Amino acid sequence: MLYTIVSEYDVFCSRFAERKYLDIKGGKLEYTVCGGNKKIVGLFSTDPAMYLNKNYRPGRIIRQNGRKTS
Repeated sequence: MLYTIVSEYDVFCSRFAERKYLDIKGGKLEYTVCGGNKKIVGLFSTDPAMYLNKNYRPGRIIRQNGRKTS
């Protein structure tokens, strides 16, 4: 058992996991796959407003069914 304030995805997923990219309206999301889910690593966009959108913040988990969490 592990007690920590650090996300389980940060503990059990490699920091050097293969980076993948997902096209979204207005840019691209950079993500890694961890536990069957996609974890956002970064955002590439020319629209400054997209960087303020909480849906695209690094560390956010996108489950395979498309629902965003955390």
